Amino acid sequence: MSALSRFRPVRPAPPLRRRLAHLGLMVLAGAAMGLLAKWLDFSSQLLGAVFSELPVWILLGLLIARLSGSPGRAAAHALLFFLAMLPPYYLAAEAMGGVWGMAYACGWTAAACLSPLPAFVMWYAFGRGWLPNLLSVLGTAAALLADVVVFRSLNGRDFVLALLCALLLFGCKAVKKPGRLNTN
Repeated sequence: MSALSRFRPVRPAPPLRRRLAHLGLMVLAGAAMGLLAKWLDFSSQLLGAVFSELPVWILLGLLIARLSGSPGRAAAHALLFFLAMLPPYYLAAEAMGGVWGMAYACGWTAAACLSPLPAFVMWYAFGRGWLPNLLSVLGTAAALLADVVVFRSLNGRDFVLALLCALLLFGCKAVKKPGRLNTN
């Protein structure tokens, strides 16, 4: 038992077959989100803009971390989800005659490859105590300021998505159950 388990205890690992099914679901969900994001780029100006910004992907990464049973599983789920998004997105862009740059493809690939680290850390944000509360504040700030740092812009969507991140982070804390390990 690690020192961090006092903030959010790790759930026991499910059987191997179930873990593999979860990993497969992350790949399928990521591929579906990649196709959806590219389709929205072409079909809806507003939703295309939302899914082209970082805060929505931070929100999805937080949701993946929240639903994972351990920080290691959160890291694996995030990696597979975000990597699985890229091929369908760029293949659809190519098939639809969309314009995209290699710099963007490299940037999103780097972000996908780095996603396990924040997923691992942010898994603890859903626990109880000073560290999870600090991580929750940092996660909300990251969602709010990500577009400012990367794209040098801030808009109303960023505030809405940061608010959704805050609601997820502060509203979904692990519940302490007397005399038992936390099972969420």
